[in-house]
Amino acid sequence: MGRVRSQDVRERPDVAVVVAARAGDPQAVEHLVRGCLPLVYNIVGRALDGHSDVDDVVQDTMLRALDGLPGLEEPERFRSWLVAIAVRQVRDRWRGRQARPQSDLPDEAVQEVAPEADFADLAILRLALSGQRREAVEATRWLEDGEREVLSLWWMEAAGELTRAELAAACDLAPQHAAVRVQRVKERLESGRAVVRALAASPRCAELDAQLTSWDGRPSARWRKRLARHVRDCPQCLFNTSELVPTEGLLGGFALVPVPIGLAGLLLAKSMPSASAAGGTAHAPGSVSRAGHLLGKLAAKPVAMLTAGAVALVGGGALYAYTRSDAPVRPPAAKAQPHAPASPTASSPPPPTLTTSATPSPTPTAVSTLLGRHALRSAEQSGRYVREVGNLGFLGPVAATSPESAKQEATFRFVAGLADSHCYSIEDASGRYLRHYAFRIRLDANDGSAVFQKDATFCARPGSIDGSVSLESYNYPGRYLRYRDNLELWADLAQNTAAFRASRSFTVVGPWT
Repeated sequence: MGRVRSQDVRERPDVAVVVAARAGDPQAVEHLVRGCLPLVYNIVGRALDGHSDVDDVVQDTMLRALDGLPGLEEPERFRSWLVAIAVRQVRDRWRGRQARPQSDLPDEAVQEVAPEADFADLAILRLALSGQRREAVEATRWLEDGEREVLSLWWMEAAGELTRAELAAACDLAPQHAAVRVQRVKERLESGRAVVRALAASPRCAELDAQLTSWDGRPSARWRKRLARHVRDCPQCLFNTSELVPTEGLLGGFALVPVPIGLAGLLLAKSMPSASAAGGTAHAPGSVSRAGHLLGKLAAKPVAMLTAGAVALVGGGALYAYTRSDAPVRPPAAKAQPHAPASPTASSPPPPTLTTSATPSPTPTAVSTLLGRHALRSAEQSGRYVREVGNLGFLGPVAATSPESAKQEATFRFVAGLADSHCYSIEDASGRYLRHYAFRIRLDANDGSAVFQKDATFCARPGSIDGSVSLESYNYPGRYLRYRDNLELWADLAQNTAAFRASRSFTVVGPWT
C-alpha cells in the first residue's frame, strides 16, 4: 500500500502550472506559493530548529525561486529545485551565524528570542501531538545542525511530501549517498527518542539520574550520545523504550505545521506585485484583492490531522479545542485582575489572613481567586509543600516552627499566565518563576522568550479530592506538576492511577510569610 500524503497530490504543481508561472501568469504564481509555502516553511523551520531567522530564510527562498523561475529550464524539476534553494539558504544562514561573532550583536538582539523559537514546541502545540509522535518531535532537539538539515528533508519524505529523488537532488547527492545520510540521521533520531522516553520515565532509573547531575537540562548531541549509551546498557531503560515503534510508522500522513499568517501575508505583499510585473502589466487594484484571496485560502487550507484532539486553524494560528471534562474555567478578560485576588463573593470567601505561627488554611480554587500569594500543600502528604531548594522544585516539610527561609521558599505569588492570562504563572519572592525544563520543575528568571513563558505557565484543573487543584503544563497538555517518590517535582505525563492523581493534587493555602 502506498504512503498516504498529508498534502493532496492534486495540489502539487504540475508542469503546466510551473510553465505558466514562469511566463508570469499571476494565478499560476499564486498556485505555486499556495502549494509550496507550507513545504518550505516546514523544511526551514525544522532545519533551523525554529531559530528567529526562519521567517527570513523562508521569504528569501520563495522570492529567489519566483525571481529565478524564468531561468528554470526543466519545469518538471520545480519541487527539487525549490527545496535545493531552501537547503542552500539554510546553509548560508548557518555560515553567516558562525562567521559573525556574538559580541558584534547589540544587547537587545542577543536577548531577543523569536516568538516561535523552538520548532519542536511549535509543532507539538499547533498539531496537538501526543504519545510517540510528540516524543519523536521532542527527540529532534537532540540533533546537531547538520543532522537537522537531512532530518527536515527525510521528515517530509516520510510524511509523503517529498520523494527520495527530490531529497537527493536537494542535497546534491547521489541516491546511494543520500540513503546513507538519511539512515545515519534516522539512527540518531531513534536514539534521541530512547533518551526522551528514559528521561520522562516515572520512576526514573537511579543510575540515569546519577549521570544527570552535571547536565544543564539543555538537549544536545553530546548528551544524547552519553545518555544513549546508558539506555542501551540498562535493562530498566531498555524496558521503558521497548514499545517504541519505528519513526517511519509515526510520520505517514503527518500534518505540516501551518504557516503563520503574518509570514504568508508579508511574502504575498512582496511576491504578487513582482508577479504582475513579470507578466508585463501594471500593478492593478485587482492584485490586492487577489493577495487577500490567497491569504484566505492559506488560512483555511485543510490539514489532515492524525490526533484525537480537535484542532481548528484560524488565520495561520491555532485554536485548540480539547474535549476534556477538566477544561479550564475562562472568565471574561475584563474581570481578570492579574496582580491581586478577586473580590470575595458569597460562594468564594477571601483567603484567610495568617500569621507565621498558624498553619495555612485552604484558599478557594476557583480561577478568579487563585491570583495572589499562596502556598501549595500536598493533598496527600500531610505537612509537605511545594518549595524550592536552590533553583529546583521539591515537596518539602514546612511547619509553624520552621525557619523563615523555609517558609519563604514555600510561599509563591500566582499571577496571570505569562503565555495565557487564563492560566497562571507562579513567582517566588526573588522574581523567579516556577517552570519546567526538560520536564524537571525549577525556578528561573524570565528571559523574555516565548519558550520560557510557555514553560512557566500552568492551567488549573480539579484535583483528586474536593477543594484540591492540579496544575497542567500549558505547552505540554497532559503533563502535570507532581512529586515523584524522591519528592522531586516534575511535569509528568498523566497516568490513570489513584497514586498519580494524588501526587499531582495540591491544596491552595494562604502564604507562610
